Amino acid sequence: MPAEEFAYYEQYIGRPARSGRSDEDMAETKEAAPQEIFRKAIKVIAVGGGGGNALNHIISHGLKDVDTLAVNTDVRSLGSSLCESKIVLGESVTKGLGAGAMPEVGERAAKESLDEIRRYMKGADMVYLTAGMGGGTGTGAMPVIARAAREMGILTVAVVTKPFTFEGKRRRRYAEEGIEKLFPEVDALIVVPNDRLLEIAQKNTPLTESFSLADEVLRQAVQGVTDLVTRPGLVNVDFADLNTVMRGAGRTVMGVGAASGEDCVEKAVRMALESPLMECSMQGAKGVLMNITHRKELALYEVGLAADIIEDVKSPDAHFIWGCAEDPSIEEEVEVTIVAAGFDEVGAVKCAAAKNAAPERGGHEERARAAEAPEPEAAPAQREHLTPHAEVRTPAWLLEEAPAEEESESEEPYAGRRRSAYDAYERPAFERKGRSLKK
Repeated sequence: MPAEEFAYYEQYIGRPARSGRSDEDMAETKEAAPQEIFRKAIKVIAVGGGGGNALNHIISHGLKDVDTLAVNTDVRSLGSSLCESKIVLGESVTKGLGAGAMPEVGERAAKESLDEIRRYMKGADMVYLTAGMGGGTGTGAMPVIARAAREMGILTVAVVTKPFTFEGKRRRRYAEEGIEKLFPEVDALIVVPNDRLLEIAQKNTPLTESFSLADEVLRQAVQGVTDLVTRPGLVNVDFADLNTVMRGAGRTVMGVGAASGEDCVEKAVRMALESPLMECSMQGAKGVLMNITHRKELALYEVGLAADIIEDVKSPDAHFIWGCAEDPSIEEEVEVTIVAAGFDEVGAVKCAAAKNAAPERGGHEERARAAEAPEPEAAPAQREHLTPHAEVRTPAWLLEEAPAEEESESEEPYAGRRRSAYDAYERPAFERKGRSLKK
């Protein structure tokens, strides 16, 4: 047991005579102690505006027994946060006005406020970091905060989103660079491409609902794992089990599913496995987590069937942890969250191949992949079939051949030809200055 947890219990356990507490007080303390320890053990930190919106969504859905913190460079955005604990990042850097969509500003701001963040994380066993990548604060600050948590020996899991295609190439590039910096600083990294959410949503889904859908996925990713160890249920999971799967897991993928009616558990599990968010098969994963949240009591047979489905598709050597708990507030009868973590080299290659493969149906995700994927180098035998633009990476205005000079009766020697970008420098100096050699 960590020294801090032992110190917490020591003041109540084994020293009742010296504490001066009544039997009623002692009974209250013993009942409250486990919940308080959970609150100390797991903390959720939302970074930036995107992370703050996701955290508001999580809190409004009743996240319990977990401490939450919102950090941002924008004071106005923090003012709308439902979180009780808030930290303004880098007040001397940004003056509370935000990072201006510049990750380097978010990084400097996080470094300035790092001591305050460390004090908040002290005593935590697990820290969940969530942000929308591509902006200034989330992209720049996330790697800094994750590094601090890792150096403190805390199990660190990051859940981030990649921008929609319509948010622009620059934002997507910032997101990729931020994710690359974040990856070595966390134990497990779950990346949710927002464009994949559009494969779930209808074509006429409003913009606000599209972003709400992204927040809901982040909620399920966070709550689906934290509920495993904070909520008592039919099947309980302890923190040691969670630590076994998530510690040093690296690349992690997830799938979510929800269903009602007959065979709802089986339907929800299969929906999670077939979710566009599950970028690849669980084959090659070193650990698999499954959380089942149900609105009404389930039969043990249904829960066992769900576990059997996962057993059939996961790797034989994978560590499989699952649990289930009741939550009357969920919309569907059953919600299932599946997290596959710790892919080996073969599994990582499969994930990358699945991620880059063109989907059968066109849409935002296909265009995003086409824009982000580097152009493959063609073999020598194929080069003759390439167009000049694809073969030679040279600006078009340099590839353009100037037409032959034509005879003209004009006083201007260049009046008979189409001007190009080089005209200003190809003309003799005396001509550019308006002089003439004619006497």
